[in-house]
Amino acid sequence: MVFSTRTDHPLALAAFVALVAASPAAAQTAQTESHAATPTAAAKPAAREASRNPKSVFGASLTKAEARALLGEMQQLTEQALATSKAAEGAASVADVKTAAGKVLQAVWGNATAPGDGNTAEITVPGWKERWQVTGAEWSPAYAKRLGTLPPKITDPRQLGVMGRGRAVRGRLWTLTKAGSPTMLADTVGAGQVTASISNVIGWTYVAEGLKGNEMQPRISLTYLWDAPDEFWQSSSDTGWLDEVFAQASNILKTDYGTDVAEARKHAAGMSELLTKVLNGVDADKNGTVEPRMMEGGLNAAVRAAGSEGF
Repeated sequence: MVFSTRTDHPLALAAFVALVAASPAAAQTAQTESHAATPTAAAKPAAREASRNPKSVFGASLTKAEARALLGEMQQLTEQALATSKAAEGAASVADVKTAAGKVLQAVWGNATAPGDGNTAEITVPGWKERWQVTGAEWSPAYAKRLGTLPPKITDPRQLGVMGRGRAVRGRLWTLTKAGSPTMLADTVGAGQVTASISNVIGWTYVAEGLKGNEMQPRISLTYLWDAPDEFWQSSSDTGWLDEVFAQASNILKTDYGTDVAEARKHAAGMSELLTKVLNGVDADKNGTVEPRMMEGGLNAAVRAAGSEGF
């Protein structure tokens, strides 16, 4: 079995958790990933929004029309991926299930797969500069001198799948929700709803910085919401539902099923369930409605909120 994930990040930061697939020993069916809970309520800081200082400006210059088009494409690509996954639930062969999983990976990150040993495959993902749209010059001069400041090889969000489109759109939305933004309050409220729904899908992570010795280096900040409830940290919306899809599709490709097409179909069904969550969201508070907010809204909620606010 082959488990190979390429990346051009020289430090291979462990913090890039949103791109690490689950264990390839056996493909996993849909399940909720559990993350360490935040400290108890008594130990938490006072409820407030922490300073959000993303080092990437990816998507900030998009027009509303451009951002709206990318959001619609995110929805369409995910719908196509779901249709492909559902078809794989009745596939005639293991090879057909793996072909479907490869197409799903293309939708997630625009990445390709390559043959491995037997009927497994190697997974190719964009490098860290492409994933986070940075050059290296955003941090300490010593860091930049040592590791270079070459620009990302890919800067078009349409070549970076649903994930890249989502990060670009969110970059545009952040320009509307920052303190002191000249936009109208109604726009800011709507932007916040769309941002929350997109973040549930692509993860609440963003590239920031951290001090190591005397050097500022890239760090991935999970969320700027200091007062997020414990349920959020214990859910899978913190690192993003799309990451679960990536892990499931990757494991299908990495698993040697032999001729056991029934097992492969079962894992395709798990992939379909995860893609459905990306689209439809989750009624986390069990009130009968999926709302455009943290832990609930998916891409359909994001599109509805964007339309209602005129984005």
